[in-house]
Parts: sequence; structure tokens; C-alpha cells
Amino acid sequence: MEHTEHPELVRLGAQYLRAYAEGDAVNLYRLADAWGASDLIAATCEVALAVIHATAGPQGLDAVSTTFATTRR
Repeated sequence: MEHTEHPELVRLGAQYLRAYAEGDAVNLYRLADAWGASDLIAATCEVALAVIHATAGPQGLDAVSTTFATTRR
């Protein structure tokens, strides 16, 4: 599985996750107001994919897909 990184979504996702981790309700509200739920979901997914790719390499995404495919019934 190939992952094409979208830098703007990774930045947005990192901002969102940082605000969430810090309990920064004001920043969370601002991000949600400016972007909307679907963009924030896509952005956090991009961060997760970027982390998987950075730590496990290109085959990391295949390993995650295989794990979910074999454990979901």
C-alpha cells in the first residue's frame, strides 16, 4: 500500500492533536470552527499514516492493513 503524504493535512492534524493533548479547549474550538469535522478527521488520519510510515517504513501500512483484515470478523 502506498501513502502519499499531504503536508497541509499533517500540519493541521498535528495542531489538533497538540491542542487535544494539552487540553486547550480554545484552540480546539478555533480549529473545529475553521475546518470542520471531516477535515480534522482526515488530518488526524494523515498524522497516523505519517507516523506509521516513518516508524515502520513503506511496508508498515501493509502490516497495519493485514492486521486489521485478519483480526476483524
